[in-house]
Amino acid sequence: MEDKVIVDGLTFVPYLTRDEIKTQVERVAAEIRRDLEGKNPMFLCVLNGAFIFAADLIREAGLNNAPVSFVRYKSYQGLTTSGEVKQIVGLSESVDGKDIVIIEDIVDTGLTAVQMISDLKKLNPRSVRFATLLHKPESSKTGFQPDYVAFTIPPKFIIGYGLDLDGKVRNLKDIYVVKD
Repeated sequence: MEDKVIVDGLTFVPYLTRDEIKTQVERVAAEIRRDLEGKNPMFLCVLNGAFIFAADLIREAGLNNAPVSFVRYKSYQGLTTSGEVKQIVGLSESVDGKDIVIIEDIVDTGLTAVQMISDLKKLNPRSVRFATLLHKPESSKTGFQPDYVAFTIPPKFIIGYGLDLDGKVRNLKDIYVVKD
């Protein structure tokens, strides 16, 4: 783990190591496996930030008959949320009668999560569950509570393991927090 990462003049320091992340991904995958035993859920990865978490989580869950699809919503610009949720890429497969597991990188205000679930429920799935790598309950504007949470964190800006700053540093294997 690097002792600091500098992006666009901002300094980020270590927050969560790849080993800590791996342990929590394994725990969340085991919870999903337990809850969906005997079912063939569809995993729905939210691009762009969740792609690394989704890949690790889906592999660890080991549900070989579970299809994977992708959607893209956007609400962030730079370090802050715009407060407006935009669907950039929509779902192309039918979810009618399926058990869906949405995989997201972070739940901050909850606005995107609530919008996604509302959009999905119009398509008649059997169930919708929500898994997130990171949850910032102190930042919530909706009271939304994910079904599966790897880490609960304070309302600070973070990067790495798929999370970015204007598209940069998604490749970092660890998670870093902006230095105060």
